[in-house]
Order: sequence, then C-alpha cells, then structure tokens
Amino acid sequence: MPESRGWQRYTAICAVAALVYLLIPWPVVQAVYSTLLHTSAFVAIVVGVHRHRPSVRWPWYLLAARVGLFAAGDVVYWVQTVWFEEDVFPSIADALFVPSNLAIIAALIGFTMARHTGWDRPGMLDAAVLSIGAGMLFWLYLIAPSADDSLSLFAQVVSLAYPVLDLLALAVLVRLTITAGDRSTAYRLLVGGVACLLVTDVLYTFMELEGIYLSGSPLDVGWMANHVLLAAAALHPSMPAISQSAEPARVSVIGRRRLYGLAAASLMAPLVLLIEWLRGGPIDAPLIAFGCIALYLLVLARLQGVVGQLGELLQTAQSQANTDQLTGLANRRLFHNHWEKNLTDRPGPTALLYVDLDGFKAINDTLGHESGDAVLRTVAQRIVAVVRSGDVVARLGGDEFAVILPGASDDQADDIAARILATVSRPIDIDGNRVGVGASIGVVLAPQGADPEQEIKRADTAMYAAKTGGRGQVRRV
Repeated sequence: MPESRGWQRYTAICAVAALVYLLIPWPVVQAVYSTLLHTSAFVAIVVGVHRHRPSVRWPWYLLAARVGLFAAGDVVYWVQTVWFEEDVFPSIADALFVPSNLAIIAALIGFTMARHTGWDRPGMLDAAVLSIGAGMLFWLYLIAPSADDSLSLFAQVVSLAYPVLDLLALAVLVRLTITAGDRSTAYRLLVGGVACLLVTDVLYTFMELEGIYLSGSPLDVGWMANHVLLAAAALHPSMPAISQSAEPARVSVIGRRRLYGLAAASLMAPLVLLIEWLRGGPIDAPLIAFGCIALYLLVLARLQGVVGQLGELLQTAQSQANTDQLTGLANRRLFHNHWEKNLTDRPGPTALLYVDLDGFKAINDTLGHESGDAVLRTVAQRIVAVVRSGDVVARLGGDEFAVILPGASDDQADDIAARILATVSRPIDIDGNRVGVGASIGVVLAPQGADPEQEIKRADTAMYAAKTGGRGQVRRV
C-alpha cells in the first residue's frame, strides 16, 4: 500500500465499516464489530508513529492510549449492558473511559507545547476568552444538570468528570488551533477528530440526561469517527509537521474568524442571562457575574495588547518614513522638516552644511554597490561622531549629506566643516581593500525667517563652488 495513499484507504474502509455497523441487528455482533474498529485505530496510530518518526512522539502515544483505553472500556460496557443486561454506574467501564479522556487532553497539551517556542500572550488571552464563553454553556446545560443529588458522592464525581473533561479538552483544542505553525492535512485530521469527539460527548450527555441513549445507536459512529480521524492523522505523511515548533507572530493580527469567535464568546454572559430569563427558570447569578467579570478583564487585557502593538507599528512606520534605511540618518523628508522648523521657530541664525563626497562614484563602479553602501555607512558614522549633540545629520540621497547646526556661529560652522573634511578623508577598509573618499562642503548661515528653499540652494551653490575649486574644500556664498 503506497504510504501517501494508506491513510485514504484506511479512512474509506472504516467509513464503510461504520455504515455496516448501523445495519447490524445483533448487539453482540455490534460489540465485536466496534471493538475491532477501535482496535484498528489503535494499531494505525502506532504504525503511523513508527513509520513517520515525528520529532515529538509522546503525544501520539497518548492518543493511542486514549483509543486503547476507550476500546477496553467499550468492551466492558458491552459485556455489562448486553451480556449481563445490567446498567451499573459507575462501573469498571468508567474507570477506563475517564482516563481515556485525560489521555487526549494530555496529548493536545503535548502538541501545543511542541508547536510553541515562545510566550504567546495574545493567543493565551484569546483561548481564555473562547474557553470561558463555552464554559458558561457547559456549566449551565451539561455540568450542573449532571450533578444528580440522588447519586452517591462518588457517582456524582464520576458523572461530573465527563463534561468537565470535555470542557478542558475544548479549551486545549482552542489553544492548539490558534497557535502559529503548519496547518497540514494531518493537523486538520487531528483537529477534526477531537472536534468530532467533543460533539459526540455533548450529544451523549444530553441523551443520558434525558434517558434516551441506547447502545448501538447512530451516536456510536461519532466515537468511531473520532478514532478513525486520529488514526488517519497519524498515517498521513504530513503528521511530523504537527509537532514542529514555530515562533509566535510578533504582531498578532486578529483574523475575521477569530474576531467573530471572540465577539460571540464576549456576548455569552448576557446571552445566557437572556436565555435563562426566557425559560423562566432560576438564574445562576454568581456564574453569570463571574463570566461577565472574567470576560471583561480578558477582553480589556487583549485590547491593551492590541493598542500597544498598534503603537509599536505606528512608531516603526514613523521611523521608517523619516529614516534613511542604509545609514540610519534622517532622510530628506525629516531634514526639510527640521530645517524649516529651525528657520521658523528658533531665534538667531542656523548654519547648514551641504556635503558631497569626492571620489565615491569610482568606488561604486570598481568595487560594487555593496562596497559603496559600506562606505556611505562609515561616512555617516564619522560625521555623526564629530558634530554636536543637538545637530541634525541627514542623508539627502546618493552620496549627498546635510548637517543642520542650530545656533551655530560662523566660526563654529567652519570648525565643524573642517572636522568633517578631516574625518571623511581618512582611509576606509572594505573587505580587505583600503579606499579613500573626500568631501566638498558648502556652508550657509541663515537668519531666522529666511526662506528654507532659497537657503538650501545657496548651500548647494557653495558646495559646487568647492567642487569646481579643486574639491576637498569648504566654501561659502
């Protein structure tokens, strides 16, 4: 059987077998038939693990244990109800069914841990919101009704264990489904299998509360489907991807489906209140109050995280919009903002140095753009190192730089320009090659209220005068 087709053939055979199960009129034959099907799922999971060898195997073995315990409990239940015609609760079957539910919860926790390598606060909060919303429904309509006062204390604990464990399984499943990571076919089969189990268990609990469940009914196909889907996930070639770790997204985007789910969960408390009021029964005020408070605090924490992420995104966007990505200096846009602000708001003169590199094109042409970029980064660092703390250094594009010197005098501007000439002209080592560039600098001293564009043109003219005058010079106009 080809490995890539084995899971499909197994699933198809089991689907036909489940239909045949419903047509068998003899309970004893049904019991043997269902046991064989559950056992085949146990074997298939073990075979899948040994065939595909996932990096984390113990959750898969827990799934196999789940199926094995359930199959054993199913045999005991059939013997008890069909062979001996007794309906005892709790029984030995429950001693197998309850651990089987614990095993699947532990397996889901294992898969979640394996797929996670970091703290995912948004995911935890989302899972908590969805779980508390579902938990209110579980408590009102499954857990509380299962606490039958006519039963002994031990029987009540066992009766409550089933819906409580289903709720825990749902909470862990939600956490698993909102983690980052691969969404392979095996992953979807696994999630579908657990979802099938939860739906079947909920229907079974309702039927038991109404006293209408019978062995061999169509509901039994739900547990069969649960185990067949788990086995298909183990047999699928993509099963190792389920336990592969993935870094949580740095910025958690709330997708449309998750948003709808969070909205529905957040509205669960008032919805439950409305349902109970319409039914005319007693309203469980403590439960609803707890649900409202918990959901409110969780949603508030989630919103706080979203607002913080939006603030970080805004800061990043502003930084990228105003920063030259190559050198980390102010870009042309930020340079113009600072220049206009200084001439408009700052009293006294402001100096502007217009710097153009000499000999840069030859380096770019002979050594390549990567070496040219390295030269530009080095020049930027050297200019920043010799200016004052309040000065603004910008890259205007190409090999052109500008330095705004607020409140600088003529002598200060000339001194800083000379220091820039000296530091830029020092040799630069690039990948074992020693290269050299120079600079031509135009200087203007603009008074308050001067036209910013005209002063930039003056500085540019002074810079070209320095170039035509022999380069490596400082000129004024």
